[in-house]
Amino acid sequence: MKKLTLFFIPGLFILISTTFTACKLMGEDKECGPERMREVEVSIKATIHVVDKNRNPIANQMVRLTLYKKPCGLPIKGQFNFDAPTNAQGIVETSVAYYKLSNMKDVVGVDVYAPQLGNGSAEADSEYATFTYKDFLAGRTKEVDLTIYRNF
Repeated sequence: MKKLTLFFIPGLFILISTTFTACKLMGEDKECGPERMREVEVSIKATIHVVDKNRNPIANQMVRLTLYKKPCGLPIKGQFNFDAPTNAQGIVETSVAYYKLSNMKDVVGVDVYAPQLGNGSAEADSEYATFTYKDFLAGRTKEVDLTIYRNF
């Protein structure tokens, strides 16, 4: 009986280790697993311009901005919200946000909304941009410029 147990336990271990891959044990799905990369820390800073149809800056326009990370196959993490009026040049700048990315399909998003701009819809009063692992350079802050235009 001891000999049977001696062969059974290692055999069971080999069966389990070959049946379940490391990705399945870690909760990664097929969509994200093959894109795994070395983890890097990235940083992003957004500058928002609010201008009229003639490209003149609009001062004191309230802007809501959200920076976030959407890891592949997981819910949004690290959401930073900024609410501020534009300065005399129609600009709002965020502070720097830092994220750790470890998958080519991880996304860092910038979502900007000027709720009182008056274009008629939230979509017309907003701007959105996303960036992935390959869009960042390690050790450098990605500076993003987004412009929201007023139609009149």
